[in-house]
Amino acid sequence: MKSNWIVFIHRDTMILCITLSLSLILLFSNNSKFIDALEADITDSYLIITSPQRWYRDILSTKEQNNLLVQRLIQLRLVHSQNEHFRIENENLRKMLNFSTGTPLSLLPANITNRHSVLLQSIIIDVGADRDIRKNQPVLDMIGLMGKTISVGEMATKVQLITDKNYRVSIRVGEQRSLGIFIPTHGKFGVLEGVRKSMDLNVGEIAYTSGISDIYPANIPVARVISVNKDNDRPFQDVNVEILAELQNFNYVFVVQ
Repeated sequence: MKSNWIVFIHRDTMILCITLSLSLILLFSNNSKFIDALEADITDSYLIITSPQRWYRDILSTKEQNNLLVQRLIQLRLVHSQNEHFRIENENLRKMLNFSTGTPLSLLPANITNRHSVLLQSIIIDVGADRDIRKNQPVLDMIGLMGKTISVGEMATKVQLITDKNYRVSIRVGEQRSLGIFIPTHGKFGVLEGVRKSMDLNVGEIAYTSGISDIYPANIPVARVISVNKDNDRPFQDVNVEILAELQNFNYVFVVQ
């Protein structure tokens, strides 16, 4: 009995659905003005009902496009940065080539392998005994003396910088080529010891290696005079200088062979 009742309900439901479908088909197949207005209202209602969904979909699409544009912008900036780095490096290498061919010294270029600053007293370069590097060879950049080799490995070498407190080098300075000793003090600054008061010396003059040392050839620029004082009770004048070599942001050096 119960089974017959369920079948009866399902049959009535099916008949109702079929009847409604046929009624709608007949209704909308009518070309009356009422049906046209009804279809227009239904279309407008559908547009209004689905507008939040379309708006949300558009927001998601816009966000995705923005993410892609930001990613592309970052990629282009990285490419630009890399190209700028290569341009600067190329210019530096050209300057190095011109410098090495324009000096009478035999120079071996080298890269600095460790982080460096004006506070460091030594650096590591990427040439060693495999390139015939020996201890106590002068090291310079395109501006002036930077130091000397102190420890040589097979493929790398430690360089004592001119800023090391224990560094000393014999120099000549002024028109009279007065002898003296360069001694570093702090940062890029130092003093010239042993310059006699009888020697005329002016601010801006360059102190060069004297050539009397077994390590340093003559006429390598060392430092520029920034102040001179003869008003003291010593036989020598006080001479303050600034180191010429670039000691803050350097990448390449030369070893004098």
